[in-house]
Amino acid sequence: MFEASRIQSKYFMELTEFPIFNDLDREIVHDISQLLHYRQLPKKSQIVVEGDPSHSMYFILEGRVKVYLDDDSGKEIVVNIHEKGQFFGELGLIEGIPRTASVMTLEETRLGVLNENEFKKLMADHPAFSLKLMHNLVSRLREATETIRKLGLMDVYRRIVVTFLNMAEEQDGRWIIREKLTQQNIASRVGASREMVARILKDLRTGKYISTEEGCIVIHKALPHSW
Repeated sequence: MFEASRIQSKYFMELTEFPIFNDLDREIVHDISQLLHYRQLPKKSQIVVEGDPSHSMYFILEGRVKVYLDDDSGKEIVVNIHEKGQFFGELGLIEGIPRTASVMTLEETRLGVLNENEFKKLMADHPAFSLKLMHNLVSRLREATETIRKLGLMDVYRRIVVTFLNMAEEQDGRWIIREKLTQQNIASRVGASREMVARILKDLRTGKYISTEEGCIVIHKALPHSW
């Protein structure tokens, strides 16, 4: 009994670190922690398949997942990467529509799963949570719209630059992309062929704009405006 209580307390404390729960009454967060079912998944586990019915919302307690689409030819396009402190799956529950994208783990991942019935009860019982969720959806939609607008007007090179700058973190005066990206990963993100990406990366390395250290891309100086 004590062990179960300790585990529930751990889940509660983990959820309090989610940005969406900032400024919410801790009682609401506690109620949510009691409603979740917890799952530990290995790398490359399929969580959601595009087109399937929407039955759950997911909170990422550890690990990372990719959100992606497959076109008619089987080509994969990565829409987003979610990590610890983020969540996904709420749109299908709110709208009552099938999944609009697929989701797979990029590494070992621990999830808190909120089923459809509990989600609806939570929305009805806690208007403050519902409002936070709506604000989050609006922010994500605005960001997605702006990204689509920018990328739609850019050539492949500039899409790569925007992607790199969005992902890079400053460390000791350098900009480092911590996620280990393959040429195919980058191609999927920017909607281009792997061969085109390979040529651009080769030129950037030749010009000493970027290098790869321990699998991570390091940006050494401002990237050219055009390629």
